[in-house]
Parts: sequence; C-alpha cells; structure tokens
Amino acid sequence: MITLTAVIMKENFDDLFCGSTDVYPTNTQFQPKSISWSSADLIGQFQKNDIVLDSKTIAEMKEGLWNDLCSEYDAENFCNYLKGSGVKLSNDFKSFEYVWRRDEFNHYLGFKQIYSLLYDVTEDDIVKEMKRRPVNFEPIKPMLQDEFKICLLIAYDEIATTKNYASEYEFYTSFGPANFLRWVKNVTRDEAYHFNNCMELIGKNFKNRINEIPKLVDRFIDWDLNGEEYHGTFVLDHDGPYFTSEVLNTCGDTIKNYFDRKR
Repeated sequence: MITLTAVIMKENFDDLFCGSTDVYPTNTQFQPKSISWSSADLIGQFQKNDIVLDSKTIAEMKEGLWNDLCSEYDAENFCNYLKGSGVKLSNDFKSFEYVWRRDEFNHYLGFKQIYSLLYDVTEDDIVKEMKRRPVNFEPIKPMLQDEFKICLLIAYDEIATTKNYASEYEFYTSFGPANFLRWVKNVTRDEAYHFNNCMELIGKNFKNRINEIPKLVDRFIDWDLNGEEYHGTFVLDHDGPYFTSEVLNTCGDTIKNYFDRKR
C-alpha cells in the first residue's frame, strides 16, 4: 500500500497538511471512525483507454467532476484557515481533523487522476489551477466562531456530499473497470464517517448546545441556496444541480433528528 508519507513526497506539495494539527493527538478520549485506504491502489493503474464512458456522458459530467475535485482539495484551505483563526480547538477535534484531512486529500488524489484521464489535462496543470483559485473565508466567519459551529458545519457539508456521491454510483459503474465504483463507494463511506464523527463530537462535548442546531442548520441551507459565490472554503459549496432545496432540507432534517434517534 502507498503510505501517506509516500503520497506527500510524490506530490511534492510543500504546503500540504499545515492546518491546525500535523500530529495525531495522543491525549484524547475521542476515537474517530475511519478506514485508511489509497486511491492510487484502487485506480492508479488505469489509463484512458480502460474507460468505456461515451463522449456525451464525459462532457455532461465535466463541471460536476471539477466541482468535486475542487471541494476535496479545499479541505486543506479549511484546515489552514482554522490554524490562523485563533479558534480554540480541542484535542478531540484535532483527532478527527487528522483523519479527515488524510481522507479528503486521498479523495482529491483520486478525483485528480479521474479528471486528468477524462479531459486530457495533466495532473500538474490541475495542481497549478487548484493553487490559483481564490480563497475567501471572510463572508462565512460568523459560522466558524467556535468548535461547536465548526463541527456542525462540517457535518452538514459531509452529509450533503455523502448523498451526492451515492447518487453517482451509476456514473462510476459506466466507467467499465469495477474499481471505479469501489473507489467512489469508499469515498462515500468516508464522507458518512465524517458526518457521524462530527455529530458524535457534538454529542460528547456540546450537549448543552444541541438546541442551537435547528436554527444554525437552517442558516447553512439558506446560504447554500441564496448565499454568495463559493471561494475555496470547502464548506457551503452546494450549488450544483443535485443540491435542490428538497435535498438540502433532507440533509438538514437528518442533522436535526440525529440526537432524537440516539435517545
């Protein structure tokens, strides 16, 4: 298996993993649910002629795949923001962030390869474009004021992304090689774990604030449907055709009802 260290060296990504924590905290009682795996192991061996998608489907999916690629990359922007924000983050949160960042970067590597294969863009050019994109957290800073809000916002993002990726299984099946479907199912599972990890963090450390959840989630949904343009923040990027009001409100209901189901 390709280790995370090997992936980092291969990428020569100088600013990789420079968010709020670089080392997994050892003094925490919270153990996030996570499975380590490698995109390269699953799909790294494939070439464009292994993919049997028709040209019409490839063209139709271009914008959506680019958005997915950017979103996974932008997890690093999010972590870098947290590092400089001054928000106090617990070791419980840092233990989650550590595996979350690993997962998101692994997803990014997979999307980068897929996009490169389908659209004849070199992976180096994709990396350059990622770094050129504007990043602006200023408009959403009020939603990132403390660890509770950060956990809730990540949870909202992750449940929406889980549903989006699950809706695309047929597309990845159409690639031909079965490993592409297995890859997106692994990605979807990771996103579901991220959602649950954030909600469990809230249940563990912020029980006194659970009553704030409905109002905040409604604010997230309103921002996704009516807010400003997305600028590389990882969260609140749900502006594609899949993310209708109905879908986002279903995600919101999942969060609002989460602790009712736990009773």
